[in-house]
Amino acid sequence: MLPTKKDRDARQKPAEDIAVSASLAMALEASAYPKPGNVHRLKDFKNTNYEHFLASAIASAPVFIRAASGGEKLGNLLEEAVQKSERRQSGGNTHFGTFLLLLPLSMAAGIENDAKIKKDAGGNQDFNKTKQIVPIAFEICKKTDSEDAFYFYSAFEKLNIPAKTKISGTDMNFDLADPESKNRILAQKTGLFELMESAASRDLIAKEWVSGFEKTKWFAKRLMENHAFFLTHPEKQFKNAINSSIVYTFLEMMASVSDTFIETKIDSNAADKIREEARGILNRFPENEKDLQQLIPFIHSFDDKLHEKRANPGSLADIAAAGIFLALMDGLVF
Repeated sequence: MLPTKKDRDARQKPAEDIAVSASLAMALEASAYPKPGNVHRLKDFKNTNYEHFLASAIASAPVFIRAASGGEKLGNLLEEAVQKSERRQSGGNTHFGTFLLLLPLSMAAGIENDAKIKKDAGGNQDFNKTKQIVPIAFEICKKTDSEDAFYFYSAFEKLNIPAKTKISGTDMNFDLADPESKNRILAQKTGLFELMESAASRDLIAKEWVSGFEKTKWFAKRLMENHAFFLTHPEKQFKNAINSSIVYTFLEMMASVSDTFIETKIDSNAADKIREEARGILNRFPENEKDLQQLIPFIHSFDDKLHEKRANPGSLADIAAAGIFLALMDGLVF
């Protein structure tokens, strides 16, 4: 049953707060520098620049308000987010993977907020929301259907995203480059979660869906820990605590996970070598030191090298944005 106007009005302010956190997360992820290999405030790609990412983060905010307000299908919101992003910037795909993660998390945050209001008429803030939001988001993902999958393909068609076109490993034959695939999805009633399951072994965003946002949760937790460290060790910061904590946490993730976007654009060997290079940078100092100030020359060099090779860890950036969102929902203030 869809919510009434009264229900929607009661949820509007918290929904706006959730949307602000989603947009802010995307802006912070894009702004952090030198975040190796991706667009940041000092580095652009050939056809996609920093301002394109900011425009997309701001333009998609109304969709996140609707997501947090409830009553709409995830696939429909995904297509709308892509459309709003494209209307405001000409840099192509900036946030497709990020939208795939942030939309169910925002929907879950809205549901969690409703439960909180019913439980506590005072509406007091709960700054430990991740444990509530993530399981709800996982259930939302699992309950997606063939209509959501149809809109996923419609949104994908609008973007020039490198992809291994075949959904392999099952008897499904849904080619991301084939416009007829979405019609077969409807005919065969194949749900979006089912498609994500089939792609999880070779795509980090799909794996986040089917693992219950495993890396996203890790990034949020680690970001909070690193932010607390840099706040109390200003001499080890680069620029400020929030920039330092995002860059350092991102480098830690790069050191532990091979990016599937790089695997698709180049190959798995390149992705593995990049992971090892990130690990080598971190190993220059003991983990408890986290002296980002002294690591910066090495990170800058690493960043330059990745940009020269056009090897951007885009899937990890999507996870980072989603992790920042969870941290903001848990009370991260900077």
